[in-house]
Amino acid sequence: MPKATTRAAKRPPFSWDDVSRQDQLAVLEIFGDDGHSIYNADGLRADKVVAASVLDEFTVVEKSTSSYKGSIFSVETGERVAEMRGIYGLTVIRSLAHHYGVTSNKFGRGSEARELTDKLRAILEKEAGA
Repeated sequence: MPKATTRAAKRPPFSWDDVSRQDQLAVLEIFGDDGHSIYNADGLRADKVVAASVLDEFTVVEKSTSSYKGSIFSVETGERVAEMRGIYGLTVIRSLAHHYGVTSNKFGRGSEARELTDKLRAILEKEAGA
């Protein structure tokens, strides 16, 4: 009889090389230009607008801090929540930017997100047209 194990099967390491350029552009359409929001991964999975591998890689539990700027607020109720399971869009954009060697000199999450998004769109649209 085979041994039972409680270990989950290891998934292959995530790489943006395995995500199509079209799906990368879709990521920018959803998360781009926004350095502040945490997106509902279950909703994105149901809508099938973001590749499943991206959702699997970047879905985490984000926790509020004691500061106002570090607090997470529910879109539905407007109330502060202790934590939220989802995808922090700026993490995804930073990861894609790192993959392409794109950097930002901006301070502030929103400014950084916009600059990275603009540079990434230029790269991906150029590749799509080539």
